[in-house]
Amino acid sequence: MSRRRPQDSTDLYAKLYGPPKPAVDPAQAGASGRQPVGADLDTDSVSNFWVEGDRDPTKTRDVPYLYPYFYHAVLFANGKPLTAQNILAVVEYVSQSLGLQGSVWMQELADERTRTVFMDRFATPLDTDDRREHRPDDQIDFIWSWRTTARPGLRQFLQQTYAHLNGPTSQLKNYGPDLPFGIWSRD
Repeated sequence: MSRRRPQDSTDLYAKLYGPPKPAVDPAQAGASGRQPVGADLDTDSVSNFWVEGDRDPTKTRDVPYLYPYFYHAVLFANGKPLTAQNILAVVEYVSQSLGLQGSVWMQELADERTRTVFMDRFATPLDTDDRREHRPDDQIDFIWSWRTTARPGLRQFLQQTYAHLNGPTSQLKNYGPDLPFGIWSRD
């Protein structure tokens, strides 16, 4: 078996699911040259996620499941060993970020009842969850089924989180081989 070269940037998650796609695809503009609805909005704004969404509420989840390959790819990209502690530290980071973002989306749409259910279900400490390594996937499933207009924002959030965790300013690079819990609160 040949050793992996350090300059080999093959990413298991990207290999399985493809590289992240841009938020606005120029090919969507079509022959008319018109941009899709919301393309001219500030891409950092949460509000642009609701401008254009999936119109088919029966569409199955097209966001890949995060466990286990997402976490393996993040740890590998950051040179961290693949241990249960490290996986759970990244799971906690993604879960906290997704919980905050999901809560913001529900609050923005004034859906306080759903926000309360979401927070009751996912705001507990990670170690109290029987499906702790699957919590972010469960959160994605909840948000996916909540509103079809949340789906573009969910896709974009996951792409940005993946890029952030693997980028040069990743918080994971500040730690040795064993990642601590609570990294999300330091970001």
